[in-house]
Amino acid sequence: MIRRIDSFDNAKLLLRDSHYSRIILSHILAYGTEFDFCEFYELLRGNKRVGIFASMNSSLTVDLLDDAHSSSGCIRETAEFIRFKYPMFVEMPEVLIPKRGLSEYRKEKRYFFSVPAIEGASEDSELLKELPYESVFETAFSGQDANYGLWLTDTVRRANRGIVRIYGYKSSVLTVKCQSYGRAYLADIATPEKDRGKGYASTLIKLVSLELKKEGTDCYLASDESMKDFYLRLGCTELGEDYILKLKERKDYEELV
Repeated sequence: MIRRIDSFDNAKLLLRDSHYSRIILSHILAYGTEFDFCEFYELLRGNKRVGIFASMNSSLTVDLLDDAHSSSGCIRETAEFIRFKYPMFVEMPEVLIPKRGLSEYRKEKRYFFSVPAIEGASEDSELLKELPYESVFETAFSGQDANYGLWLTDTVRRANRGIVRIYGYKSSVLTVKCQSYGRAYLADIATPEKDRGKGYASTLIKLVSLELKKEGTDCYLASDESMKDFYLRLGCTELGEDYILKLKERKDYEELV
């Protein structure tokens, strides 16, 4: 059974040390249960909570709780819930992804890399920490269908709560999307097209990894196949892989009919 969570005041979540739980925790810390655009649900097996869902705007993040295990019933209910919520983007452990039954979505492989505190970036290099939000958005999402107002409102709220941090080096930008369990998730790493190939993004990643290591935090990031070799050359170590689900384009639906 899947049931909405109305309050976390008396709820013992037992979130595990995983990427998915880290994202879910960031939503909880940013918004709690006060807003309709950010909802949380629990997956129950019998009377025991075994999983948690975070529905944030058009995305859905799912994770099993610590010491919980997947079952055919959990997988089936998760698939039914995805169909009901119909998000644009879903991320969850591979053990919860049904082998069939979600034809509206395509699976895209994603690779996770640990980012060591990489030496080689001069400490004299200037790590920018106060960046105009508009320029960050334009660099990170150039050519993509993203809503600036929505992104800005969410980013400012999370930044004010210390959940999100934005860094830059030269014209490159990077966002620390969330940080917990001694790990920080780096995302939206981007450089304007005119400045690519100059090593700005590499230097930025090195500077941020060193900065956070001093705070006792290890960094990690996710990549598709096209950037895999770049991160390996940078000195990152592959942690594993998963699949994200993305809603197909309308033309794909027409092909299914």
